[in-house]
Amino acid sequence: MILENLKNLFKIFKKSRINPKSNNMTLESFKALPDIVRFMEEPDCHWQQSIKPNTPQFKSDIVLEYTYYPSSFESDNPEEDKASLKKIKAKNIFEPYEKTFLEPFNIGFLSDEDKKNDGEYNLILMYFGVPSFGEFKKYFKTLGLMFYLIPSYYEDGTMNVAVFYNLNPCLPPFETVVEAKVLDVNTQNEYEKYYLKAFTEAVEIVCNEFEIVTEKNQGKFVKSVEEAPEKLLEEFIEIVGVKGFRSEEEIQVFKQNWHLIQENPEKYKEILVDEGYFDEDSEVDIPYFTQHLLSELLLTFNSDWKVDYDDLSQFISEEIQQEFTIKDKEMWQIAEKIEKESDFTMLNIDTQMDSYSLFICKKSEKERVLEIARKLDFPIEARF
Repeated sequence: MILENLKNLFKIFKKSRINPKSNNMTLESFKALPDIVRFMEEPDCHWQQSIKPNTPQFKSDIVLEYTYYPSSFESDNPEEDKASLKKIKAKNIFEPYEKTFLEPFNIGFLSDEDKKNDGEYNLILMYFGVPSFGEFKKYFKTLGLMFYLIPSYYEDGTMNVAVFYNLNPCLPPFETVVEAKVLDVNTQNEYEKYYLKAFTEAVEIVCNEFEIVTEKNQGKFVKSVEEAPEKLLEEFIEIVGVKGFRSEEEIQVFKQNWHLIQENPEKYKEILVDEGYFDEDSEVDIPYFTQHLLSELLLTFNSDWKVDYDDLSQFISEEIQQEFTIKDKEMWQIAEKIEKESDFTMLNIDTQMDSYSLFICKKSEKERVLEIARKLDFPIEARF
């Protein structure tokens, strides 16, 4: 039954048509994409680049691969490739790429002569993991996103980069190509808006790493610098406003227990067992220990997936000190509404289960909270 539901869910994304106007997205919204392609094309650049995001909004490294079609999509078994092409009714090995990525935008194909001489298409694969979203949360904790960056050129030599995405990268390579959909900045689909936002954030992180100027970074590139954990912990306590509702003694206990988790997690396990929060027979679980510690320190709204939205509305109203009503019931929509209507935002402590542990902080401190969380391995996220 679960497998059938998953199949139906993936079918949702097969039905929408490509809007050729979406190709303009790269000119208006992602002007840095040609520079990313050029960076990957440099002779001294390794064909694969892996970037560790400094934010818990990503559940994996951001990986870019400079690759070629069809050679990089072929397996070691020609018969399997032949069967895969037959399954998708492709007349030849180039057809999946050309029909999916080039034909909708009237991009020219390689000539027959070029193909006979082992000519290929170049592209960049970009993939990473993000917290699962919507219906996918029932089946996956992390959603793997794969994007295809397809370069083409105008007559004046200007490069354009079209972007496609695939939600099912576990398919055979040729099938992943025909399943790909264009990433449309004008989409009204809430899922596609989520992927678009994730991609945009990933592009900014990549540009910071490659030192590519964007409107956002203005040529100011931030390189990760090791910061003392103790100082980060003090800053975290300060910017989430803990001192406004916890005593100095409670804060000291939090610090001591955090150090205990780092140095002697078995001892902290004993504390949780004695308090009835942990099973004595279970193995040490540092992510759970950290999540529990944070949930005790912060003022949190804790709920399973059946959220009482009246209670949540009251919690938010009290925290932001103004009346707040919930209309859209996706957590990310609620967080966006808080940011639009107040100086605050909402973040989540990842419980590793189908539940929430939400807290409110100043939106001006949001990015720094997430950055510190990443560095201290705090399971705090801005996606729900």
